[in-house]
Amino acid sequence: MPATVKDWIGEFLASGINEKNWSSETHRAYQNDLAQFEEHLRSVFEIQYGSDLEQIHSVHFRSFTASLMQKNENLSVARKMSTLRTFFKYLKRKGVVSRDWLALIPSPKTERKLPEFLKIEEVMELLRAPDLNTWTGKRDLALIEIMYGCGLRVSEVEGLRMESIETRPGWLKAFGKGRKERWVPLPEPAQEALRDYLEHRPEPNDPKLLFLGYRGTALTSRGIALILGRQLLKAATFSPEWIDGNRKISPHALRHSFATHLLSAGADLRSIQELLGHSRLSTTQRYTHLNLGEIQESYLRAHPLSKK
Repeated sequence: MPATVKDWIGEFLASGINEKNWSSETHRAYQNDLAQFEEHLRSVFEIQYGSDLEQIHSVHFRSFTASLMQKNENLSVARKMSTLRTFFKYLKRKGVVSRDWLALIPSPKTERKLPEFLKIEEVMELLRAPDLNTWTGKRDLALIEIMYGCGLRVSEVEGLRMESIETRPGWLKAFGKGRKERWVPLPEPAQEALRDYLEHRPEPNDPKLLFLGYRGTALTSRGIALILGRQLLKAATFSPEWIDGNRKISPHALRHSFATHLLSAGADLRSIQELLGHSRLSTTQRYTHLNLGEIQESYLRAHPLSKK
């Protein structure tokens, strides 16, 4: 049996990788949150041994929450409390603790922000941005075409291999959260951009790799984010008015744009849910709120009372 709290955290993290197929981002988030909790238990309450976990109750959690609230936003605190809930459910299954004190401690309320997305004309400007005279520009265009045309997460793009596009022509195989496999239609523009890129890219270090960095190695999530940020800035030079100084567009924006534009064009939520790889329909339903501006514009154009 693990001897210390830190040992139990290690066992929990290992089970997440081996049994739950966590992504590297999920693993890193859990690891950081639990390290912070373990340090709080040790420094404030002198709890460090695995046998002491049974003695933990609401006072310890409230103390940890209070320390977080002094320096963190509610969203960060809510995420850390979610991590602890998952960890202590694991400990309860293992028989290490007998009570779930976290059930008595509510998470702080967080403002539910709507996902940022690009308008269709903004996406068109972005697709014009890459320099197609270079192999890296051809790669960047293929990246943007796939992220917008298939609605992939950045981590899913990072995981793409040659077999992802070769197994079933006209389709792309992606692995989402928990390594869940799904097939997404690969639009013709994305196929053309990929063919052009593959014809001109340098020899990869690994022939199975799809997207390459400068040195012929796999392109990372950070590299993809930097590429998108660079191309967004370049696109803004074509139409400076569509980027304002306070607007923060994340690499996830193309995925959100994919879902929003499908919904606007009449696609049903269930189909969008499957394409995005969401396990719950409620996650996909966030995109219904994004159409309120369009509804208002339609009203102002068509309703007689709006013309007074």
